[in-house]
Amino acid sequence: MLGFITSLMPTPEKQAALVRLDELRAALQQEAPSDVITHALHQCERLKQAMELWHAEGLRFAAFTLFRLMQQPTAPKKPAIQTAVAQLRSAIEAAGYPH
Repeated sequence: MLGFITSLMPTPEKQAALVRLDELRAALQQEAPSDVITHALHQCERLKQAMELWHAEGLRFAAFTLFRLMQQPTAPKKPAIQTAVAQLRSAIEAAGYPH
């Protein structure tokens, strides 16, 4: 293909992972501001960039940090957020992203 890097074009699984990430970000934005929420939103942005560019090391670090943040005692425990985190983790695995 002329001018296109097909390896960076999202597969349906990679697109689904990006959608799940956007869903988690939207759920986090509904929460009251806190240090954990601010840091989690920052990691969501880093994770999105790494996923879009297939930056394996950045993806691993951002995913690891985000998932660890969401396990902290001060992290929001609403079912919608916990479900979004679990769905994101599954989508990342299904897309073949390392984490």
